[in-house]
Amino acid sequence: NQNGINLKSNRVLQIPDYETLPYDFFAPGEDLISDRLRALYKLAMGGPGIYLASIGTVMQRLAPAEFVVGGSLSLEIGDKFNMELKRQQLIDAGYHHTDTVTEHSQVTIRGSLLDVFPMGQHLPIRIDLFDDEVESIRRFDPDTQLTVEKISAVDILPGREFGLTKEDINRFKNNWYQRFDGDASKSQVFRAVANGFSPQGVESYLPLFHEQMATLFDYLPDNCLL
Repeated sequence: NQNGINLKSNRVLQIPDYETLPYDFFAPGEDLISDRLRALYKLAMGGPGIYLASIGTVMQRLAPAEFVVGGSLSLEIGDKFNMELKRQQLIDAGYHHTDTVTEHSQVTIRGSLLDVFPMGQHLPIRIDLFDDEVESIRRFDPDTQLTVEKISAVDILPGREFGLTKEDINRFKNNWYQRFDGDASKSQVFRAVANGFSPQGVESYLPLFHEQMATLFDYLPDNCLL
């Protein structure tokens, strides 16, 4: 409004709700997940600004800040880069391999190029290698696949608020067995995660992926204004 907050400012970040019902077989939109992770990452890194969240969102348990920061990948021109290793790291962090990158959490390799649409970014990026070094990092238009601008560094956030490494999957399975009765193999969600996939509705099972959950207040600095 006239005297309110400019929601288009880079210093104003929204932490949106998932907008899905508990244990429903629907997934929140990729853009929504991207906005959540961008805000949580900036909070965890001590980024100043205004963060907006509803009471319902504040009451939800979140992935620990250590996961959001530790699961992120920071790249600069000149860094050593193992193409296949980084691709697998992104897959383990919740990204999906596709032929062409057009949406958040997608990744693909084409020769010496790695295209990825990082969570928290408004455009996908193209990483060009010379031997095993990052030669260039470019933002590109997902519709035309043409370069928009060159950048010197980028932070690639996790694709989800949980990982899909072997350790993550085993923790999920063990926690499932402890919390639910019956044949786990009959659950669509359990079967998908056990096979390394991120199924629709898996966000409701977030606590099964982590040893301990966090709240939004765990992300906040001591001197913040609520």
